[in-house]
Amino acid sequence: MKTAYLEAPVEPALLAGFWALSARNNLSPSVALRRVVSQALAKAGYEVDDYDAANERSNDYEQWARRRKAIDERGTRPFVKARVSPGMKAAFQRFASACNASAPVLLQRLVQHVVQSARIDVAELDPPKPPPLRSERVTVRFALEEIEAIRPLAEEFGGVREWLVALARSRIRPGSPQFSQREVHALYESNRELWAIGRNINQIAHAMNLDFKQAGRLHGSRAQVDELSAVKALIDAHTHKVMGLCNASLDRWSSV
Repeated sequence: MKTAYLEAPVEPALLAGFWALSARNNLSPSVALRRVVSQALAKAGYEVDDYDAANERSNDYEQWARRRKAIDERGTRPFVKARVSPGMKAAFQRFASACNASAPVLLQRLVQHVVQSARIDVAELDPPKPPPLRSERVTVRFALEEIEAIRPLAEEFGGVREWLVALARSRIRPGSPQFSQREVHALYESNRELWAIGRNINQIAHAMNLDFKQAGRLHGSRAQVDELSAVKALIDAHTHKVMGLCNASLDRWSSV
């Protein structure tokens, strides 16, 4: 059966409240969310043929809580999410459309409603640990003539902000190159050509081995085959290093 999901971002406090509601009923949050959705659909008159609440898991909150503790060090994005049957997802999308809302917005409303109705006590809450901050925004101002002078320098990097970030990182990380978009593209193209050369070398070495075996001169061919293998190893090492530098540069830009 095809896998389908319902999910929505929620406030951390609301997520903690939903976890508390799940704990009260000894259900994992995903099971609790499916039951909330199923009850809402039934109340609204929508039938779901491929889901039966009677076959749903139960008494599994503690098992989920142990799994949560194992990954909580990385932090938790404030989301409610559950794997659902395709029929349930289709019915929920029709329900959301009838309510003039998107599926995530309607899911948020349902979660908020059940948590408020449950009157969760503060002592029951176990707030999610937020993921660690990876970056911090800094705002700087330049005179108009300074910006005009910067723009031509920043073109290859995609914009003034990207160029300023690259400039700062080049000073604090002198051993870590900051490639522009054009430079990354050129390095990728260079690697692609080297990979093609490496494949040709492999084919040549294989053909030489085969010819020498058939001619009974295998020992005499070893030096030539080894030389080709050494060239191939150099190409592999070079392309691997270049790919690592390019990926590191792109990863840095993704965090800008």
